[in-house]
Amino acid sequence: MVKKGTKRPRKLAKRDRLPLIDRELRKLTKAELIAIIVGIANEHAVVARELEDRLNIEKPVDLLIADVSAAIDRAADFDERLMNHNFDVDWQAYADVQKGLLQLVELGHLADAKSLALKLMKDGSYQVECSDEGLMTDEISQCLKPVIRAVKAAGGDEAARWAKDMITADRVGFICDAELKQLRGES
Repeated sequence: MVKKGTKRPRKLAKRDRLPLIDRELRKLTKAELIAIIVGIANEHAVVARELEDRLNIEKPVDLLIADVSAAIDRAADFDERLMNHNFDVDWQAYADVQKGLLQLVELGHLADAKSLALKLMKDGSYQVECSDEGLMTDEISQCLKPVIRAVKAAGGDEAARWAKDMITADRVGFICDAELKQLRGES
């Protein structure tokens, strides 16, 4: 007769794996290390973004626009089954949106920044509308403020039209409300 459940549990490793990895990496050439790093970055977007930050890579505008758009998607994403609850929010994505919009404004690509800000207003205000407490409202406002300042500095009828579009896109009716009404010439 065989007894069930009499196996001893496997012992947990007492060693850390990082020294093992370090030892093996030191055996590789520079080209082999680069190939490994690029391969890992290719498979993991978070690693790619981390490398871009650490290496201070200046992205071409089209890549910056794509990255800001993707960051908006990550920031405003939530599980609709959790409506009216405090769901998880990707705060780093909001920081990436803010940084990207500011870069676009500083590079003189205001039209692209305005278009992405409108996307953020639509998607972000929907996220606020569906949340329990709307905790991401301040993050959305912080992302939009550099664009609003740049549009205000540019002025003209185009600024008023963009502000109207932003107010219309705001599903909750209070994100950067005062700043946008001021752009429209309202009090």
